[in-house]
Amino acid sequence: MEILASLLQPHVMVVIAISVVMAALLPHRRARARSEALASRSPAMAELAKTLDGSLSGQGQAGAWSPRLQRSKPEAELSLDFRRGPWHVRVTEACNPKPRFTEALLEYEHWIEIATMPVPTRKMRLEFFPLSFEDGFVHTVCQGQVRPDELVFLVDTILETLDLMPGVEPRDPTAVV
Repeated sequence: MEILASLLQPHVMVVIAISVVMAALLPHRRARARSEALASRSPAMAELAKTLDGSLSGQGQAGAWSPRLQRSKPEAELSLDFRRGPWHVRVTEACNPKPRFTEALLEYEHWIEIATMPVPTRKMRLEFFPLSFEDGFVHTVCQGQVRPDELVFLVDTILETLDLMPGVEPRDPTAVV
């Protein structure tokens, strides 16, 4: 009875009401922050797609090629598809919202995938990043959002490495392996 009486105090009721309202609004704040971040990234990504003669897919259409990345926790928001010589490349920016009570904190990563003829599953470490070969794709996961000024260098580094590897050949990503 004493607990009930203390919970029914006006100041306690106000605190409880504010907590309920904040909990109800938090998903909306995160969604709004995510939309704002996506909108601010789209012009830079659209310009990069134009420069690379590629195509850009937005939220709902974006996604990874490789099965492992498709099952990844972060949600794909933007995918950029383009070709470099005979190689098909997809760069996907993904977001993993981390729930925090006081703010909408978003963590980004991006995936670089290149379609290859199937080779044995393996991992390989280059100077700045690891490459994973599996299911007819080579991919790497990078932290943060796509940085257009660094992306082409990174993709070219991966492709130069693949060109030097015996048995690693490009393929169409839509071809069944």
